[in-house]
Amino acid sequence: MKDLFGFENDGVSRFALFHDESECNKSNFLYHGFLFVRNEYGRKILDNLKDIKQKYNKGFEEIHFHDLYHRPDSPHGIDTKIAIEWLYFLRECLEKDFVKFYFFGADKNNIKNFWNREFDKKLYLRFFEIGLKSSIRWFNIDVVSHIFFDEGRHDDGRKEKIEWISNYFFDNKFLHEINHKNIFPLNSAEKESNSEFSNFIQAVDILLGSVRLSFAEPGKNQYGQRKCVESFIDIVERFNNQKRASNINSKYWKRFCIQFFPTPSDITKEEFLSDNIESIKKRGGFYCDRLTYDQKLAQNSNLTLF
Repeated sequence: MKDLFGFENDGVSRFALFHDESECNKSNFLYHGFLFVRNEYGRKILDNLKDIKQKYNKGFEEIHFHDLYHRPDSPHGIDTKIAIEWLYFLRECLEKDFVKFYFFGADKNNIKNFWNREFDKKLYLRFFEIGLKSSIRWFNIDVVSHIFFDEGRHDDGRKEKIEWISNYFFDNKFLHEINHKNIFPLNSAEKESNSEFSNFIQAVDILLGSVRLSFAEPGKNQYGQRKCVESFIDIVERFNNQKRASNINSKYWKRFCIQFFPTPSDITKEEFLSDNIESIKKRGGFYCDRLTYDQKLAQNSNLTLF
């Protein structure tokens, strides 16, 4: 069976990584989503994503979380229907370990300004780097063969950062197949990129948006987005609590992960910019304990009873 890139399976566990990012101004968080797709099953996964869109005659249209305003049962709710079907399909892929998803939230409320210039760019790239390294370590990824990231701000710096990581950080253990030809900025719109792989970027966007909005109050007109949150909230609430997230018997263990960083801390600039991820996690405080918006409402409701 040929893999995502048309090669025969040689027994090596390879993953293609697809990345997207999002910001939440309400909570002042910056989010990165890392979707690892097993090359062996990548073609089957991609074909299923495309088939779901084609069923609604949306084969080459972009599905974007930000644009999901309409209810799935409304005449204009086709994109919402596709997004929800994608989420259920991706849930199955997570259960089968065909894909892995790492949700990394940077709490900008607790970040010191270690840079006098280009703060936004350097902060963005630094957290992209920390999330990339952490996700590969946490999931015990053997080989990342390709990296695709959504075109946007700081693409030049992001590509340079990935190349630096592949050359120095992992000592050719994890990213040894990565080279200049295997790192791609990719437009999420297939019509713009002329690549069917844009569907994976869209899938990351739907996953990222659904998890992100779980922690924020949805807008009154965000019906489609809220339906996506509802269809995935049970997985989110398995992993936003340290005790439940550490359950090795969970069918999503080492396949899905939520982590936030940093906690309020006195981490220094030298520590924050070091290459030692374990030290950064310890000093800056990686955590997953954070109530979803629904959990906050329930907690506040209980408090009013006393």
